[in-house]
Amino acid sequence: MTSAGAAFFDVDETLVSVRTLESFLMFYLKRVPSMISPERLRELAGQVVTLERSEFNRRYYAIWAGQPVEQVLEAGREWFAGAQQQTGFYRPNVLAALREHQQNGTRVVLVSGSFPPPLAPIAEAVGADALYCTELEVGADGAYTGVISAAMIGDDKRVVVDRYLAEIGEDAPSWGYGDHSSDLPLLEGVANPVVVGSDPAMLEFAAARDWPVLPIEQPLAPRA
Repeated sequence: MTSAGAAFFDVDETLVSVRTLESFLMFYLKRVPSMISPERLRELAGQVVTLERSEFNRRYYAIWAGQPVEQVLEAGREWFAGAQQQTGFYRPNVLAALREHQQNGTRVVLVSGSFPPPLAPIAEAVGADALYCTELEVGADGAYTGVISAAMIGDDKRVVVDRYLAEIGEDAPSWGYGDHSSDLPLLEGVANPVVVGSDPAMLEFAAARDWPVLPIEQPLAPRA
């Protein structure tokens, strides 16, 4: 029996319109304002557009040191409960593509540089078959140490795609959706890549390689 294949979706500003790392942090700070000083928060906000993505992620996740994992996971569920009610939370055309894949029996896999607290509720809500994301080290006290134990950015996404397709059959049909240059390894690993949004570099890649583009209704905020 031929596999119906797999469709791999980036999450932030691809499947959903927000950057979950930033949106969830601002939500969590209402609970634990002492987690980070206002000065450090402003510095981190500026680094979103000045630092290479992997370095920004390293600094971002460091601020979660000492936060109890179960508390953060619960906050993630509460964040999602409110966020999903906001108009435009999901990219309508990307969500429609995801649903079409599911109707055709295609496995849906979310692949993101964000981490489980905001991502797990999204994956559950859309009925994803698998979620691959950044994982943080947890100390003996049940709190995050602030250290990344498994990254999920750039080439890490290609590793996931290759491994997943090897498990279901390398000749199985495959699709990929991403909005940023850090998603290129993912897109290059599938038979049917789709660029989401209007990032200039991504549009150049799409034009050069004859990849389809899914537009978005609102412009993206600046990204690193």
